[in-house]
Amino acid sequence: MTKPKEKPFRMTGSITRRSILTRAGAFGAVSLAAPFVATPARAAGTVNVLAFGGYEEPGMLDAFTESTGIAVNLKIHDGSDEEMIALMQSSEPGTFDVITPTSAYIPKAIEDGILAELDPDSFPLDDYFKLIAEWPPVWKDGKLYAIVNRFGYYGITYNHDKFSEADVSSYDILFDPAVKGRVALFDWFLPNMGCMSKYNGNPLPYDLDTAAFGALTDTLTRLRPQVGLVGNTSQVIQAMAGGSYDLAIAGEWVQAGMFDDGLPFKALVPEQGGVTWDQAVCVSATTPNKDNAAKFVQHVTGPDFQAKLAVAKTYYSMVPNKNAALKLPNDKRALLNLSDIDKFDEVFMANLSPRKDPANRGDWLNAWEAFKNT
Repeated sequence: MTKPKEKPFRMTGSITRRSILTRAGAFGAVSLAAPFVATPARAAGTVNVLAFGGYEEPGMLDAFTESTGIAVNLKIHDGSDEEMIALMQSSEPGTFDVITPTSAYIPKAIEDGILAELDPDSFPLDDYFKLIAEWPPVWKDGKLYAIVNRFGYYGITYNHDKFSEADVSSYDILFDPAVKGRVALFDWFLPNMGCMSKYNGNPLPYDLDTAAFGALTDTLTRLRPQVGLVGNTSQVIQAMAGGSYDLAIAGEWVQAGMFDDGLPFKALVPEQGGVTWDQAVCVSATTPNKDNAAKFVQHVTGPDFQAKLAVAKTYYSMVPNKNAALKLPNDKRALLNLSDIDKFDEVFMANLSPRKDPANRGDWLNAWEAFKNT
């Protein structure tokens, strides 16, 4: 069985002005309590970063190097989160000082001793949306091991020429006989099954007992006749852009780029809620380059970098630093649901659940493979 990879975003923007890429498939608590302002003389050297797409775009990291004198040796990763973490673990210390995996994989990495402890007072968590600042996967026993600096959601992406916001306010729309064959899904079990678990009324969508998991597989069985395509990023987006499909379990990382290019797609989180995707920056426990790594994490959790990352050509994303959201143009804030910061924090975020790796992962994978092969 080929294991699906759980990265929902291997695309470079949207259909017209951007090309689409298919998916390849104890810090000693370093303290930067005072704001870090450096000159090349104070902070020379390098930092080795393994990251998902966006960091490599022109001008993205120039300010970091200019203010610190630290050169960034950047490698863009096109594989899975598990592969990224394994590369840090298996490589010589210092090969990768910083990585940016999905936070769902952070708890296991902490348990395995791969990640360095971070000093929360060194980073702008007070400027973060509260839910993200307190994101459970990146904390263990009151200690911080990673910081989310990019996130988004899975809900429903829909053709707004054919459906109103009221039409898609519930996942019920996916089961309507009128849309049979018009639903497309990306081939990742965690977000799709997580959203259907929310639809079933599970507030913790990945922590299911036997009965609740059985109900989830039943829901998948009911959904299957509605789905005309289960494909990779390129296949699904091209099919939706071409008019073959009208609905998908997805979010802003798909919709924003298409909408920005004039395609009739919007996205929302239905009343039952949605699940998140994210990336969290973390530092190797064994790197000899801890100081520079800490300064890099501080930079990419700050507002200037995050404002650029939010509208990266690779794919748009929401960002957790409120001050970054305020730096975005009004049209981009609207596109990313960030026009009203207080409403976003109190209403939108409250309806999302962190995507995580379920304890019975094998059962989830088997259920997804059975769903696809039906």
